[in-house]
Amino acid sequence: MTLAPVQAPPQAADVPEEPSADPAPEATLASVATDAARVVSDAARAATDAVKSAADAPEAVAEAPAEAEGETAATAFVAIKPSKPAAEIALAPSGDQPSDQRAKLDRLISHYADVYDVPQDLVHRVVRRESNYRPTAHSRGNWGLMQIRHATAKGMGYEGEPEGLLDAETNLRFAVRYLRGAYMVAGGDKDHAIRLYQRGYYYDAKRAGLLTETGLGRDTVRKRRPG
Repeated sequence: MTLAPVQAPPQAADVPEEPSADPAPEATLASVATDAARVVSDAARAATDAVKSAADAPEAVAEAPAEAEGETAATAFVAIKPSKPAAEIALAPSGDQPSDQRAKLDRLISHYADVYDVPQDLVHRVVRRESNYRPTAHSRGNWGLMQIRHATAKGMGYEGEPEGLLDAETNLRFAVRYLRGAYMVAGGDKDHAIRLYQRGYYYDAKRAGLLTETGLGRDTVRKRRPG
């Protein structure tokens, strides 16, 4: 009987060693340090660029030429970077409004000067002297355009609160009436009328027998006793 040759068992293939999942500690620290340095450098560069851009921006805006017709460099700058809060800009009067307001005051002065038969220039002198055409002027109990006192206005027929005399038309309605009395007592002398208006003229009117006509009171006529 022939025996089959005995085969040697197959040798196991060489299994390569798996690389370690964790790199060497020295290599890891070096890599982290390099990445951190790069991040810090990039952040510093970005911050420097931002500061430089912010510093240059106003100068660039201020130097931008105003190319639109009638536009100035100042208005161009305000359009980008307002020098006032938005609320102030929205409420700021236009260039035409002061002249419109003055025109309205002139019409009111003309009207009440005619109503009370007082020279217009006299009313203008008092308004200019007392408030410089400011309807809301208020000082030491004197109110409005002609700085009339509340008690004086009440004597002329006014029935409202003192603050109501800050309305231009209301003020002129009662103050020009009071000026009319001063003008009458002064005998048409404008300078004297202004002085009387400022200091009061009750006793002057009383001596002249003009209390009733000026609206300051009633003139009394003494009756002579029969002899």
